[in-house]
Amino acid sequence: MSFIKPLYLLFFISLLLSCSHTWAQNDSYRYLILFKDKANSPYSISQPDKFLSARSIERRKKHKISVKEQDLPVNPEYLLNVQKSGAKILFPLKWINGALIQQKPKDLAKTLNLAGVKGLYYAYPIDSSSSFQILKKKTKLTELAQAFITLADSLDYGNSSIQISQLGVNSMHIKGFHGEGILISLLDEGFLNANNTPYLQKAFSEKRIISTLTTTPGLTDVYSQGSHGTHVLSTIAGYTPGKLIGTAYQAQLALAQTEEGSTEKIVEEVNWLRGAEWADSLGTDVISSSLGYTVFDVKSSSHTYAEMNGKTALSSKAAAWAAQRGIICTISAGNDGAAAWKYIASPADADSILAVAAVDKSLLRASFSSWGPSSDGRIKPDVAAMGQATVIGTYLGTYTTSNGTSFAAPLIAGLVAGTLQANPTKSPWQIMNAIRQSGHQSNNPDNSLGYGVPNFNRIDKLLNPILSTAALEKPKIQIYPNVVSLGEAIHLDRELATEIKVELISNWGAIIHEFTWTNSQQDFYPPPLVSGKYYFRFTDKITQQVIPFYFSN
Repeated sequence: MSFIKPLYLLFFISLLLSCSHTWAQNDSYRYLILFKDKANSPYSISQPDKFLSARSIERRKKHKISVKEQDLPVNPEYLLNVQKSGAKILFPLKWINGALIQQKPKDLAKTLNLAGVKGLYYAYPIDSSSSFQILKKKTKLTELAQAFITLADSLDYGNSSIQISQLGVNSMHIKGFHGEGILISLLDEGFLNANNTPYLQKAFSEKRIISTLTTTPGLTDVYSQGSHGTHVLSTIAGYTPGKLIGTAYQAQLALAQTEEGSTEKIVEEVNWLRGAEWADSLGTDVISSSLGYTVFDVKSSSHTYAEMNGKTALSSKAAAWAAQRGIICTISAGNDGAAAWKYIASPADADSILAVAAVDKSLLRASFSSWGPSSDGRIKPDVAAMGQATVIGTYLGTYTTSNGTSFAAPLIAGLVAGTLQANPTKSPWQIMNAIRQSGHQSNNPDNSLGYGVPNFNRIDKLLNPILSTAALEKPKIQIYPNVVSLGEAIHLDRELATEIKVELISNWGAIIHEFTWTNSQQDFYPPPLVSGKYYFRFTDKITQQVIPFYFSN
């Protein structure tokens, strides 16, 4: 299910009123079948380039993760035989060695009796009905055609500053880490009008949406339905200075539709596995998903709390498999904290992932945020971020606040992206451990907020203790005076005359001016600036130092 709170429902209702529905009627069910083996496959773990992208292979090499038989695609001969039996293959699934098929119930036995077929993953059909709901594509809204606001000296986070500063992401941006070169894959219900909204145009114009995926039969466009994913995406990639800036607004992105509208079917967990495999094949660094699975429309397929042990639900298995391949997963804990269910949902119960709870602006737990622990006693959630009154962009291109762990998880995903960028030699497990240990209640983690709200500055010190301590004890560079006006010089002073890159940065991360400093001392005259706080960032081959100053008109 997508985690939607009351304000969200206003968007959803307006969408239903403004869109017409078409139904693809058929008398077939979807089934998840399993194959017996991967014998006689044309694929080999010694030739991963035949089924994995170069980026995916490089991620494995970097983190010393070997390609396994589980990574091999399903045997094509088995798939061909399934097609010959009259079934339609919707997609194969290599990690589980199976395939999601569509077939009439009366013909299913033909497929199950094939020599290479092991049987059904589930002992019942995984559709609650025989129809799939597809929404017609919305007409492009004229208000979304407005020009995108470009980077300017007046760049600021606007009302999104609280959710940014809670995580220390403003410092992360100042230090030059906005997610560049990091690939984040989002698994959600859809990304309605994301390609038209002004706050996402930077990502589209710079061609950083590298791939999309649909899993619902008959749906070919992730942008034609499902506003939840668009709203979630805004907290990572949104970029409108003065309104909303995402936590990793320069990251590369891949968008997967895995949720199927208002119905709740266990097949959506199969879709989630498909999305995770696809993300891995692209070379994804971070998977962010604001979906969770507990109770389904078909009651016999519903989970119990006892199954929230990280190894029972298919989506939880999928998240763990993704983590084993070096992908950091940030997963919404769930919004059932005040409901009958109360506890986290799958796949937030998975091991080696970051399940994310929700807090308000004062770091207090949001009442709806789901509780831990996992049923086998592990601390859950892992961390927390602002999920109450979070500033988001809507599918209409407007800005509002909304509630849900749906927004806390992508905020953390952006923090993860910047941390990966800043620490390219660290493993995903080192990164996740530092994020947990940087939480504001890391000395006393609990099953309400886990280790608490992490912070980039604390993460940086945990991952780079020697550099951080040295910088505190003996600054290599000094500047003075620290308050200047137009026409006044700032004196730059250091011990050694080496080549240093100098950047003048606004309080919200914009690089205003840069130059190379080669002498031990130099006077710098700032250009005309708006009164306020600014930063110098000094970078050489080994270290980096950031020093603030104030400009006054």
